[in-house]
Amino acid sequence: MKQISFKLEIFEGPLDLLLHLISKNKVSLYDIPISDITEQYMDYLSEMKHFDIEVSSEFLVVAANLLYIKSKMLLPKYEGEQEEDDPRTELARRLEEYKRFKEAAVYLMEREAAGSHTFYKMREYIEPRLIDESLTDITVKHLVDAMAEIADKLRYRLPIKAKTFKGLVGREIISVFSKVKAVLKSLSNLKKIRFSDIFKGVKSRDEAVASFLAVLELIKMNRVKVVNSDEGVVLKYVKNTKEGALSFGDSQD
Repeated sequence: MKQISFKLEIFEGPLDLLLHLISKNKVSLYDIPISDITEQYMDYLSEMKHFDIEVSSEFLVVAANLLYIKSKMLLPKYEGEQEEDDPRTELARRLEEYKRFKEAAVYLMEREAAGSHTFYKMREYIEPRLIDESLTDITVKHLVDAMAEIADKLRYRLPIKAKTFKGLVGREIISVFSKVKAVLKSLSNLKKIRFSDIFKGVKSRDEAVASFLAVLELIKMNRVKVVNSDEGVVLKYVKNTKEGALSFGDSQD
């Protein structure tokens, strides 16, 4: 094979040098021309000494291993002698493993370089919001049961059927906001009222639903507290706070 000339380079180790020589010779890791590679490897060590570069022991160990493999491959084989494994197999395995680690190192360096131009927001601590203690003895079922009770009472006070007035009057639209204001007005005067009192004077199912949604909205805005007492479900007034400000008033739905 043609001798390859190369500039003296500094390699990370003997396996790095061997991979370089194999790449230059364009040969397979599993079919290494051991004689030529060994000669080129020894030439490199000679060049290192010529430039007063200290040759580490690991380079010398690999050189000895190459010479051992070369000598075994040069020994004649006699008929009937048991065929031994290719002495280059172990060296090829070590080179393949080293190559994979080297490629992984290059990939990680590239990712590190790419990541150095990436910026991200640091994690923030979000303080957990404490649950209102007044709600510990109240569940959604309490509200649903209370609403069902109001609905049963309304069933016996149903207004005249709407079809009687069809074409004469339009359907009344009940806004949740108007009911929010009505509940707040009652609470600001009385400080607390029974849940069922919210529905006194209610004339239709639509008005009852709007009243119930108003209560849910006020609970959401922390304007009322709901407690379960001997009187049943009771709404308590909460003084206006920054968190419970009536921002809902911007909407007229």
